[in-house]
Amino acid sequence: MKQFKFRRFAAVARWDLSVNSKFYTRSAILMMVFISTPIVLFYLYNMLFKGMLLDGNTSDNVEDFAGIIMCIGSAYAIISSGYMFHNLLTRQGRISELTLPATNLERFLWHVAVILIGVPLVFFCGVVVADFLHFLFRLTIANADIQSLTAMYYWADMEEFGYDARIMSLWNNYGYEISLAVYIGMGCYLGSFSLFNAWKYRYNIPLTLLFYFVLWTILPLVLLFFVTIFISEEQLSAFMAWLADGDWHAYLVYADIIGILILVGIWLLTYRLYAHAQLTTKRNP
Repeated sequence: MKQFKFRRFAAVARWDLSVNSKFYTRSAILMMVFISTPIVLFYLYNMLFKGMLLDGNTSDNVEDFAGIIMCIGSAYAIISSGYMFHNLLTRQGRISELTLPATNLERFLWHVAVILIGVPLVFFCGVVVADFLHFLFRLTIANADIQSLTAMYYWADMEEFGYDARIMSLWNNYGYEISLAVYIGMGCYLGSFSLFNAWKYRYNIPLTLLFYFVLWTILPLVLLFFVTIFISEEQLSAFMAWLADGDWHAYLVYADIIGILILVGIWLLTYRLYAHAQLTTKRNP
């Protein structure tokens, strides 16, 4: 097995950026347009209707905009992860990528770098563009308080979002463990789209969503059905009470460890599938 060489890795990067320059450029521009559209439409609506939504409103709707932008960013991350190996979509693309003078690891790490570095960078640039447009509209249309959309992601107070006392207590006591669990869960979720993309190059995103529909909807219903049959209400209540009185720190640590193992397994399996990619298979004709 050849050792990793940064020179070959850089050559893969130059090849991909040159061959797919239009694809990456259009994706980035489209992302920035989607992020900026809610802000532009909101203020255009107010200009057309003579500031109806801004009349007597001193807030700048930054929380609403931030929520919409986060939804757009989540969709962008899912689609990008699902198209991680977009060069393998066509037979010619497979020939071009798989015959590059580089190892499987070097090609794979380049795709990982695009997902882990390129996608967040494009999203952040889109937020900055939207933030600038928001500032200009508030400055020219309404002389009111102006907050930063960019800073909203770093200085948001959880109490402002209406969480009850129990959730706030868990957050105050186990904030680091919960944050780690959330990031691991996000990594596993997005990584699964890349895993399905390495397994099947076409229609992999709908297949991944179907998998999660079964995992999050069908299986819980089946489990609930069997629980109602084989477990009494008293036993279930006793179990829930035992769980509530348990060591939440241990629960979260165990969840983090299991999540890390799942995350590592997802990426190892993704690499294995990518390393065994062929020009034509029954699964990917």
